[in-house]
Amino acid sequence: MIKVSKEVIKEFALQRLRLTSSTLGRTRADVPFIVRAIGGLQYGGHRVELFNRFEDFKAEWFDYWYENYTLVEGHVLRVALRIVNAEDYPFYFKATRSLARRRKYLNCPASLRPEHFTAARFIRESGPFTPTEFEKLFSEEYPQLRQMANRLFSDLYNYGEIARMGRKNQKPLFHAIEKLPYKLDVSQVSEKEAKKWLLLKCLDTYGPFTPKDITHWTGWNLTETKETLVSLLEDETVMSVSIDNNPHLHYMRVKDLPFLDSLTNDLPENSFIRILFNDDALLLGYYRRLKEYFGYDWKYPQLSEGIVWRAAILQGRELIGDAVVDMRSNSKSLKVQQLTLRKEFVNTEILSRIENEFERHAKFQNKTLEMTKPKPI
Repeated sequence: MIKVSKEVIKEFALQRLRLTSSTLGRTRADVPFIVRAIGGLQYGGHRVELFNRFEDFKAEWFDYWYENYTLVEGHVLRVALRIVNAEDYPFYFKATRSLARRRKYLNCPASLRPEHFTAARFIRESGPFTPTEFEKLFSEEYPQLRQMANRLFSDLYNYGEIARMGRKNQKPLFHAIEKLPYKLDVSQVSEKEAKKWLLLKCLDTYGPFTPKDITHWTGWNLTETKETLVSLLEDETVMSVSIDNNPHLHYMRVKDLPFLDSLTNDLPENSFIRILFNDDALLLGYYRRLKEYFGYDWKYPQLSEGIVWRAAILQGRELIGDAVVDMRSNSKSLKVQQLTLRKEFVNTEILSRIENEFERHAKFQNKTLEMTKPKPI
């Protein structure tokens, strides 16, 4: 077992998450690679998440890959709606079926009945459809199944017969899997192998993680996580790691050891500033331990608070504060309110750089910046 410092772990994660100046994307062609690297995008904040990982991101770059079916949406990872690469989708999908089986609204049927095959054939021959289109047209074609239309559609999605790709009039489009350009076939991936793939994907993205960290990211229960870890330890693709001043055992991919060693021997300077959205991959992965690792106890905004975006402010390897950002589409301004900073970071230079970064966000959204003075803590 090797011992690693917390700073090395943080730098590993930030580089893999493309949150350092040396790892930024530069062109439209980088979008799919970055989406894969960070474990997908959380729908809703996806453009901001990509904006933070490019030198000069253009919104239409995401649209290009999304509309060309390179990116697909699915209820994976904690069964939240997530955008992932199409070729990775079968693995994400199969690895999270245990979650779907535990959720009523995403109930995954154990098998398909004749009426499911009727609905699947209809989508294959006449689709793709938005959910509303399917209910209307399928009910007209098969009036005897009208009452079941919604349930059949949902079952086919949760079983992996149809997938959500692209949109029509802002509504999601669902395609028959076999008709998609990438020829996806979730039936060819076993749940056990998919779980191994997803756990390795987690460690590829974040580096050394505890079983509880992995459980939080994937949405599995702790038993599932430990069972999959045992399989990977037996395969000798995963190894245990000790972190300085941390009593919990961490795990990492064996193939990442040379990269971790390189950071241990030459830890780079990193004073990069980024303004993170609520669902940023860094915040999701480290949510339970942001204070411990990154120095600031950022909290996800609750609906009752009426806050759409509580921006986490990252400088180098530290979270230095947060702010409430009003980014309503009908407003001409990007309003930065309740700016709170750790007092050791309240100085003219850092404040100027934070303002410049918010200005960059405002420009990206075609708005003017309005910003309040910081409150030190």
